[in-house]
Amino acid sequence: MEEKTEEKRERLNEAAHELFLQNGYKDTNISQIAQKAGMAVGSFYKYYASKEDIFLDVHIRENETMRKQLIEEIDWDGDAERVIEQLFAYSFNNVMSNKILAEWNKPFISDKLHEYYASETGRENNSFHRFLRETFTNRLKRKNLDTDTIDKILKVLDFIYYVDCHIANSDFEAYGETLQTFVLYFVKGILAE
Repeated sequence: MEEKTEEKRERLNEAAHELFLQNGYKDTNISQIAQKAGMAVGSFYKYYASKEDIFLDVHIRENETMRKQLIEEIDWDGDAERVIEQLFAYSFNNVMSNKILAEWNKPFISDKLHEYYASETGRENNSFHRFLRETFTNRLKRKNLDTDTIDKILKVLDFIYYVDCHIANSDFEAYGETLQTFVLYFVKGILAE
């Protein structure tokens, strides 16, 4: 019985995930992915147009997995300052040690990643961004803020997302630290008791 198209695509994804995690984007090629998946290079192109396309799929999955773990690790109802510290510490520790996620800040593929996450599809499919908006909205409602004020504050959250999708570490010295400081003081100011 012939293997189904979706199963072959999944085999390619699993092989690519393993190789990208081990070698990073730059040091992985289509031939290696196809070989690891037990396919010919020509078969790769039935499922993906390029290495960039399969990497995007792999990155989206890896990012979702890491963010789901992050959601479970943090006490989102805790002290706002502590939540932000945990959020950035977890992200930094897990992104920097993961060769797939670390590509967010590397020149070979970061433009494609940023472009996807900045797109309407990328925003809609980003469950972590939706979770943050919902969590933030609930905390703001508990402060008895009116809907207009909450909407304005959520626009700032969207602005932070926009900045993260359009600026890379190489574009701005101390970007990560600056973003963390901005988010921390924004959240502290909004959620101060």
